Amino acid sequence: MDLDALSPIIEEIVKKSLSDKVYIYGRYQKDKTNRVASGTLRNSVKAKVQPNKQGIQVIQLQALGKPMINTYAYWLINDRGPGNVAKGVIEEWIMNKKSFRIRDMKTGQYLPKNEKNIKRVAYVIRRSMKAFGFYNQPKNFWEISVDKIFNDPRITQILFDAGYETLEKGYEDLIKSIEGI
Repeated sequence: MDLDALSPIIEEIVKKSLSDKVYIYGRYQKDKTNRVASGTLRNSVKAKVQPNKQGIQVIQLQALGKPMINTYAYWLINDRGPGNVAKGVIEEWIMNKKSFRIRDMKTGQYLPKNEKNIKRVAYVIRRSMKAFGFYNQPKNFWEISVDKIFNDPRITQILFDAGYETLEKGYEDLIKSIEGI
C-alpha cells in the first residue's frame, strides 16, 4: 500500500477538522466558531511516513515538529481535568483568539483587548479551569478527523486499489503454484 499517497490526504483532513466551526458562542448561543486561536497548531500539522519501533511503516501525525501526542493537541483530544493552569497561557490565548471578545456584563458593551481587561478575563477562565477542567464539546477534532478519514472517497479508492493489487498478486502466485504441480 502506498502510504505516501495517503499521508497528504490525512494531513489535509486533520487541518480542516481543526478549522471546523463547532463551538457555540455568543449572547444567545447561536453562532459557531472554530478551535483556531493563532493557527500555529493547525499550520504545523504534518503527516509523515516513517517506521515504528517494530520497523513497520506507519503514518505519524506531527505538530510543532514533534509527535502530536507531545503537544498541546493532546489536551484538545483528551480534555483536561481540574487543576492549576500556568499563568500567562490563558492571556496569550485570549490575545491570539480572534473571535474572543470581552464584554462588560453591566452594560453589555464590548471592551478593548487591553492588558487590564485580558488579565481580568484570564483570571476567571483560570479559576474555572482549576475547578472544573476543560472538556471538548461537542466532539474533539481527532474524532471528527477519524470520521472524515473513514468516509473520504480518495482514501477508500487508494485502499481498494491496494487491496486489488494484493489480491491480483495472490491469484498470480496461486496460478504459478498450481502450474508447478
